[in-house]
Amino acid sequence: MFRKIMSYAVLIALLWIVVSIARPYWYRYRIGQNIEAAAIFGTKNSVGDTRAFLTRKMKEAGRSFTGDDFKIAKDEKRNVTISLSYLDEISVFGLTLTELDFTVEKRKSEVKEKF
Repeated sequence: MFRKIMSYAVLIALLWIVVSIARPYWYRYRIGQNIEAAAIFGTKNSVGDTRAFLTRKMKEAGRSFTGDDFKIAKDEKRNVTISLSYLDEISVFGLTLTELDFTVEKRKSEVKEKF
């Protein structure tokens, strides 16, 4: 009985460690999706509107980034580049194992539909 309980405890601990290691990478992926949506939005809107849209998307996602954390560039051909550099960490059971430096950059061009 004791072995069964210990094996379940070890299994749960291993699962927790795997989830803790994968979390920063999953967050980076989700942040990239939000930045990509904002870049698409930015091809048809101003940089200020894009910054406000991106801030709202981050707030909805529960992230603490503001519009000033993002570098947004738009050229005369309506190509939009948005980048974000931030630090995240891998922590297991409250112990920080390592800090990770992430940079997410997305570029989008205006798509003109022809009918």
